[in-house]
Parts: sequence; C-alpha cells; structure tokens
Amino acid sequence: MQSTSSAAEPRSRAVVEGERPHRFPRAIASTALVTSSAVAGLGLAWLVEPDLNPFGNGEMASLASRVLGPTTTAGVALGLGLAGVLLAVILLVGRRADRAGVVASGAGALAVTLSITLGSFDVIAFAGYLFGAAAVAAGLVTVAVLIVRAPRLGLPLLGGLAALVAASVWVGVTAEGVMEFVVGFAGALAADALKLAVIGVIVTAMLAWAVIAVAAVGRAPGGRRFEAWLVRHRRLLTILAAAGPLPYAIARASWLTPSPLFAPTGEDLAPAMLATGLMLGAGAVAASVLTLGLILPWGMRFPKWMPRIGGRPVPAATAVVPGAVAAAVLCVSASPLLGLEVGDPGDPVSPLLVNLMLPFWLWGPMLALAVWAYAAWRQRRARELA
Repeated sequence: MQSTSSAAEPRSRAVVEGERPHRFPRAIASTALVTSSAVAGLGLAWLVEPDLNPFGNGEMASLASRVLGPTTTAGVALGLGLAGVLLAVILLVGRRADRAGVVASGAGALAVTLSITLGSFDVIAFAGYLFGAAAVAAGLVTVAVLIVRAPRLGLPLLGGLAALVAASVWVGVTAEGVMEFVVGFAGALAADALKLAVIGVIVTAMLAWAVIAVAAVGRAPGGRRFEAWLVRHRRLLTILAAAGPLPYAIARASWLTPSPLFAPTGEDLAPAMLATGLMLGAGAVAASVLTLGLILPWGMRFPKWMPRIGGRPVPAATAVVPGAVAAAVLCVSASPLLGLEVGDPGDPVSPLLVNLMLPFWLWGPMLALAVWAYAAWRQRRARELA
C-alpha cells in the first residue's frame, strides 16, 4: 500500500498543480489546423488568381505586402499555412509534447509572421466600429440598470451621460447623423463580407498559434519562472495596457471642443463623422476600463448590482477569452501602421503621430501580457484553493 501511495503522489501533485504533460488542448490545435489550412488555401488561390488577392488589388495592405509585393506575400501565406498544418498535425498526432521549447518557438514564429505578413489596418477598423457600437449600447444599459439597482452610482452617471449628449448635440451630432453611420456601416459589412472572412481567418490563426505558444511556455521550467514574473508584475502590465487606448480617446474627446485634434477642417465634420468619431472614442474609454478589470475586484467577482450574476465569481474565461481576442486584433494591426501616413493627401498625418495616437505596438503586447498574467494568477489561486 505504501508503494501505491508513493506512485500516486506525483500524479496527484501534477493534477493539483494543473500540469498537463501529455497533449496541448486538442480544440486549440484543431483550430490551428483548420485556420492554417485556410491560410494555405488563400495563398494558393491568390497565386492562381492574383485578382482575388486583397493585398494586390488595393483592398488591404500589410507591412510585408508593402515591402515584398502581392505575389510574394501570397507565396509566403501559402508557406506559412503549410508549416502551420504540419505543426498542428504533429501536436494532434504526437503522444507527448515534451519538446515544449521547440513548440513554443515554432508556434510563436507562426503567430508573429502571420501578423507581419497578413496583418492589415482593416482588422482594427472593423473591430473598432463593432466594439465602439457595442460599448455605447452596453453603457446605456449599464446606466439604466444602475439607476434602479444602485442609484447612488447610477444617478451621477446619468448626469454625466446627459452632459455628454448635450455636448455632442452642441458640436453637431444629430439623430440623422447617427442613423447615417448605422446604415453605412451595415452596408459596408455586407459589401465586405469576403474580406471580413479573410480577416477572421487571419486573426483566428494568429490567436490559435499564440495560445499554443503560451501553453508550451507554461510547460517549460523557464516558462513557469516567466509566468511567475508576469504574476508579480501584473498590475504594472495591466496599467500599461489600459493606457494604450487613452491617446485615441483624448483625441476623440477633443472633438467636443472648439479645437478638435486629428480631425478634418470644421466644415468637413459632418454629423455622421462626428457620431462615428465620438463612438470610437467611447469604445476606447470602455476598452481602458475593461482592461483595468484584470486587477480590480470586479475582475474576480461580479458587482452586486448586476442582475442574476451579481456577487458570483467571475469565470476566468470571461476575461481571458475576449482579452486574448482583443490582444490578437491589436497585434495583427500593429505592423501595418509602421510607416503609414493617414489623413488628407495634402496634409497627411506623419507615421510617428499615427503610432503615438494609436500605439498598437505597445497596447497589443502589453494587453497580451496582462491577460496572460491574469490567467496565470487565476490558475495559481485555483491551485491554492484546491
């Protein structure tokens, strides 16, 4: 009996410590396989029919496509997709994942190279519009709920919301402008359905390989030390990540003043443009607030004023999954901004100012590290409570 207990002890310890030495999560590896196959298929299709290549017909542009050209970019996409298929098959078929360092290096290289080769500003543009609209709707619902369930907090927020609406109307936002944005964006989503599908494949593939790289790092002794470092510095990492959207939020908030920053001339600020800019600014503020939830108490337990779920523990996946997706979108959008000028042809905004107002190069990696630190911290707490 003593020998049996001794043999079972390491296995029990492995379970408690959350170690899974056998395989990487099959769902993630399967997702990497499917999306890598799709990337390879896209690259092959673009080589056979160059007119289908969005990086060659002007619809999308990545850092690699600007340097290498559309044909080479299509060839690189084909190679990356095939390499991803091979590595995913190895992960799914292999009995063990002992070579964590090799897997981490390969998966990390695929994630980074996909971002540089196929990352486009269109990714963050569509994501920003969707998130901004969702943030405005969620904000209105939150204020309405707080007025009923926590009026001490809800009434001041209602006053602030009324002031924002009044300021928006004062600078020229109208109901017609809001509807014009809604109709125009819905039409753009329908017209760009194929491009959105390509973007979805790129982001999902990059995210899947990034998650596999993180999982592989967590299995290596050096990786566990790195995760411990992340947990110790998670507050600083989260604050840096939360600061990422603030320059953009400040710029858009200035549209409520007589001196709007990074805006066309006054006569060009149509109601629809004003509504769009202010909505995106609201989304940036919401992104910063939600990021801080990784270190604030409501990142562990839902606030009591929330109906049905108030006071319950926050499942780690509730924060980790959307945070990881957001980090992937930001990282995919970072490299295309390098060297990119925006604005009017006669008065473009320099790449330096673009990357200061939209610091995806900092925001994306910091958010990824903050989410990773939160996930490692939650896993550590779960082990302590087990």
